[in-house]
Amino acid sequence: MVKNTTGGSKHKGQARKFANAPRQAAKLRLSEDEAEKYAQVSRLLGNGMCHVATLDGTKLLCIIRGKFRGRSKRDNIIKTGSWILVGLREWESTKSTTSTEMNKCDLLEVYSDLDKDKLKNSVNLNWKPFLDNDSIFSSENDKDELIQFTNDDQEEYRKIMEAQMMAKQPTSIALDSIADEEEEEIDIDDI
Repeated sequence: MVKNTTGGSKHKGQARKFANAPRQAAKLRLSEDEAEKYAQVSRLLGNGMCHVATLDGTKLLCIIRGKFRGRSKRDNIIKTGSWILVGLREWESTKSTTSTEMNKCDLLEVYSDLDKDKLKNSVNLNWKPFLDNDSIFSSENDKDELIQFTNDDQEEYRKIMEAQMMAKQPTSIALDSIADEEEEEIDIDDI
């Protein structure tokens, strides 16, 4: 047993015997009740809430419980397009269809990419709406990756290298031309 030399609350729980313990693989959580539905996050609202869409097309306001927030969210990161399991609030009265308010539900489980494949194979449902939305949400996230930051020197160097490849010139000539252009004198009076 590790000796608690530092004292204080819960220091023994941070000992090496607990830190290096192997983690067991988490069991896939499936829907066990009619009030539990599979959903996909369509919009994050902040303040522990998000909009979700179920497989049948129902839009719900999902409340992210404390279990999935703060320090516990390491393995449960929620983003747009995430597949989740929600529990409907049967004890609350349902909102009318003409009302602008949405029915509420609670977050029960967040599925990772590996869990999505297991879920598709184990549960016999029409996953097509979620798969279509996955491609939409992934293309929105890829838009940021299309932006490249360059400066004029890099662009000029790339153009020279392309021209060199077409003409198959030696590289020393191209690099000398760049060096000559960089040594231009700037007259401060002209500015």
